[in-house]
Amino acid sequence: MHRVPALCLSLAIGLTAGLSAPAAGPALAGEDAALFMERFSGEWRGSGKLLIGPDSGMKFHCALKGNPSRTQMTFGMSGKCWAGRLSAPVHARLRYNHDNNRFYGDFMDGAEGDGVDIVAESAGDGFSMWLSRGQLQGELVANPAGSSKMTIMMSLIDQKNDRKIPVVAMGFARKGSDSLPNYDPVVTGALRKAPN
Repeated sequence: MHRVPALCLSLAIGLTAGLSAPAAGPALAGEDAALFMERFSGEWRGSGKLLIGPDSGMKFHCALKGNPSRTQMTFGMSGKCWAGRLSAPVHARLRYNHDNNRFYGDFMDGAEGDGVDIVAESAGDGFSMWLSRGQLQGELVANPAGSSKMTIMMSLIDQKNDRKIPVVAMGFARKGSDSLPNYDPVVTGALRKAPN
């Protein structure tokens, strides 16, 4: 699997299954944040496709396990994603910050490793994550799609032209669900400044 498609694929998979369903309100207080994280423990599955580049249209699948800690206010996610015989491991770590009600962390050891740095927060009934690696920035948005299900869109930020470029679309469900949700690669809304 080429590095860029693998990274995009892994981002969508590793960052969303654990932390993207109805939030506890516009801001998560400490206890609410702990309960929020615990709701996404256990096993999840998903599928999706790449939307740009030479591998546009490539479909993939994933299997993940969420591991939140109420005492440390952290959330870990690990697993793998695959397309045909090719697979890539994924892992992400997030820590809740009480001062500003946001999650901070990294995917695949962050921008100093093979991945990206993360700033995440509740967004309406879903969850939004800002992703950064040097000058490259992206946004991952997840929205509920029924009980224990969600749809996910990851976009790269084209700062020069003030727009989002959709990269990956996915549907996720908790293991044991009868089906995955349908996902539609449509991005709406204006570009907004990344949080500090």
